[in-house]
Amino acid sequence: MQPVNYKAMNIKLELEKVSKNPAKQKIVKHYLLDCCAKLVRFRSSGRLPKNLQIAKKFLSGFANQKEIHQAEWELEGEAFGVEYFSQEGIQFYFRARKDISADLVKVRISKGLSNNASRKYLEDMAYFIDHVFSHIECSSNWLFREECEQFMCPRIYSKYFGVAA
Repeated sequence: MQPVNYKAMNIKLELEKVSKNPAKQKIVKHYLLDCCAKLVRFRSSGRLPKNLQIAKKFLSGFANQKEIHQAEWELEGEAFGVEYFSQEGIQFYFRARKDISADLVKVRISKGLSNNASRKYLEDMAYFIDHVFSHIECSSNWLFREECEQFMCPRIYSKYFGVAA
């Protein structure tokens, strides 16, 4: 068996195909949550780890619709905050959201990106997390854009799905 070339593989497209199978949707959701868990180190607010637990409980039947909706709502608010923070000329928001400013520094240092590139990365990451939680809450939604694939981990994909179809 030849090793899979994950760089050439379109994980987003593969997941979209897999998620069409109702029997595999829960596995796809667990995979996406594990991808979000890898991003906790870039988030300073503390909302992501707390809401990851709620999402896992929801998938196991130990959290209700109201709880997952609240979790998705909190993370959507963070995504909007990051987007607003990233806009040019918004100076007062810098001081108001120290957690987003800290996240930006974490991304810049960890990824070695320029200021503009790190803002884009942080915004894409916030929306990826929001899309994952939307997908957990409303199974039929497939909201993942091309920018999301950078947060889909090939190693975790291999753990859940083995070799690409």
